[in-house]
Amino acid sequence: MHPWTRPFVVIVTLLASWPASALDQPNGVTIPTEPGCSGNQPTGLAAVFSCVCEDDGVCNIGEPCPSETTCDDGINSTCETTMWHVFNDNTCIPSQMSGLDPRAEASTTPETFSPVCPLTFTIVSRGTAMFRDAFGWYNATGSQPEPSDLHVMLDCDTVDGDSADLDIWSHPDYAGGEVGFFLVTPEEGTSSSCAGGDCCATVERAAAGEGHVFYSERRYNPDHAGDESYIHLLIYDSHVWDHKFYFAWEDLFNVSSNDFTDLVTSVSGVDCAGGGAACDTGLDGICEQGVTQCVGETLECVQLYEPADERCDGLDNDCDGELDNGAVCPGPDEVCHNGRCVPNCELSDEFTCALGFNCDAETGFCVEEACAEMDCPSNQVCQGGFCVGGCDDVVCPYGRSCRLGSCVDPCEGVSCSGDQICSEGVCVNGCGQCNGIICEAPLQCDVGTGDCVDPSCSTPCAEGTHCVAGDCVDDCDGARCPGGQVCVDADCVWPDGDGDADADGDGDGDGDSDGDTDADSDADADGGSDDDVRATCMCHPAGVATARDWWLPGLILGGLGLSWAFRRRGR
Repeated sequence: MHPWTRPFVVIVTLLASWPASALDQPNGVTIPTEPGCSGNQPTGLAAVFSCVCEDDGVCNIGEPCPSETTCDDGINSTCETTMWHVFNDNTCIPSQMSGLDPRAEASTTPETFSPVCPLTFTIVSRGTAMFRDAFGWYNATGSQPEPSDLHVMLDCDTVDGDSADLDIWSHPDYAGGEVGFFLVTPEEGTSSSCAGGDCCATVERAAAGEGHVFYSERRYNPDHAGDESYIHLLIYDSHVWDHKFYFAWEDLFNVSSNDFTDLVTSVSGVDCAGGGAACDTGLDGICEQGVTQCVGETLECVQLYEPADERCDGLDNDCDGELDNGAVCPGPDEVCHNGRCVPNCELSDEFTCALGFNCDAETGFCVEEACAEMDCPSNQVCQGGFCVGGCDDVVCPYGRSCRLGSCVDPCEGVSCSGDQICSEGVCVNGCGQCNGIICEAPLQCDVGTGDCVDPSCSTPCAEGTHCVAGDCVDDCDGARCPGGQVCVDADCVWPDGDGDADADGDGDGDGDSDGDTDADSDADADGGSDDDVRATCMCHPAGVATARDWWLPGLILGGLGLSWAFRRRGR
């Protein structure tokens, strides 16, 4: 299985819990109300959700039973709820229900949400409400949002089925982190009527006193406190689609019919607060990487990658706790060392070890003379006759990552399919996709490539440079190469005998594609350590995220999220 395949193997971590039984208004009324009947058809939230289906224009509502042995099961598609009759029950209101149960699953939480995909806002139902309410999002900052931070996505003119898309990570007003949702009404005071006879709600009118705003964070509602307060919003997690929640509203101030069908909206691309964050599955290798996701009433760590065939990339692809063990190199005279296939110094006629290194005939690695008799622990390498952390104090050039004492391009030779891109040697969803990488400010998502770019440079930077805060800077700026190497053309290479960096490809340790440089085991001088040395660092390269940084939360994806979200600091 490919490493980007997302398995549903989870380690459950209970971080949040929501009601699993009926919810009451502060005055004791159970909400939402039971289904009703109008025009010989069932009404209420269960009927609304029975018509939210994978196939358009159908509902999972069964016809009354014509006989004791013949009953319609109501199943016409995959829908959130299914309602059906048994013989001799109410011919308008089915007595049986499965799927999303509006009463049993009624909740006022989560109040805030983490974006994990591009968002889609949809009008599920406007019911028979007089008010033409509007619905949108705001940044959840811990304080009541100002009117300027209320962003309407579904205005008063939208009708059932209308939707609006939002690439929130590219929105100039998105502050990062969690978001909340709001309803704005056109009600005049507590009159239950439209202010000035105009039933179209806008944020501007509400700010001027012609309407009310109700929030997913209930404490900000104008009628939230005391015995006479009201719950205006019920929140439901979809049973059919991942990362989708429903928002069922009551829109009258200090009054409620309690059926919560005045406006029903949905938002896809979000998870509960805490969702989309990086988590540790407790497994080895790439299988360790997970992303938190709401599953029912719990927040779970969902494994992102299943074991795959081992590659020579400095990662534990098969999740057996060993790095690059059994990895096969394409060339007959190559060996896998420190995440890259390099010439076997014992077999190659053209390759010679750099000055100060000798060829170990057993492993085919170039070994520093001072390290010939050293046997370092698996979490260290030998440099200058001492066992050290191979990536300690190392800052690799832009576009490189430190693995076991070598600065390498982890995506060299990696080919990703579809809309995926390579990040730290693993194929992940690009930015702007569900569970894709998330671009940290000031980077922005290039939807065309799925990568994060710095938009501040007016013209593309030349090869060997990259954009930082409006300037093209050399890829070697700020780099601290390992083991006495120097940075040349974004590579850490060994200097020649004269002390100058030799990158001319003549076989003396120059960092060229012929394998005679940093990735050929010279850089880490590990005393001939073999393929099953366990990775001990993912050092932070200049301007590029480490393997653990691609998916730091804060929507997250990304990447995978994540925000799932994964975070990306530039590439």
